[in-house]
Amino acid sequence: WFLRFFADFLARCQLRKRRQTTEEQGSPTTTTMGSMTNMTCAAMAFVYCFFGVTLALEPKFFWGPESKFCYWTEMDESGVWFGRALGITMTAIYSSPYWAGTSKSALVKMYLIPNMIFMWMFYDAAFNLKTTGPAPQNIIPFNMWYTQLPIAGAILLMNFMAVMEPKSKSD
Repeated sequence: WFLRFFADFLARCQLRKRRQTTEEQGSPTTTTMGSMTNMTCAAMAFVYCFFGVTLALEPKFFWGPESKFCYWTEMDESGVWFGRALGITMTAIYSSPYWAGTSKSALVKMYLIPNMIFMWMFYDAAFNLKTTGPAPQNIIPFNMWYTQLPIAGAILLMNFMAVMEPKSKSD
């Protein structure tokens, strides 16, 4: 229900932005809703805003040592503090095209660097770090970072395709 609510919220924000743009320009706006730029921004918002909100609220509860979805088997107060700061930042940036009018074509260029680094970091967390699980109480009996690798790979591929596509008037 949360994800459906969030997706509906983002769609309404985008629709409101288009209406305002159309009223300001006095003519209809050209959009390409199926474009890789739009898909990349939507995927980033969907995945990282959910993660960001839960990190901002309570990282230890959602993803810490006692969680059913344990990503970190150790988390001290500095990890909680940093998790909250990261969660707020992720949510603000990745949702910005839908509430602040941030240019999607500029964002996909900016996303490319973190997405490449995230891919490496998720691999490192899945196979090398000793504090990333799995915890005994996990719903899934393996390291939760394994689940992030195909998600990060798909987003990285969409991101590359978005950077390569011709510029549209959807921004």
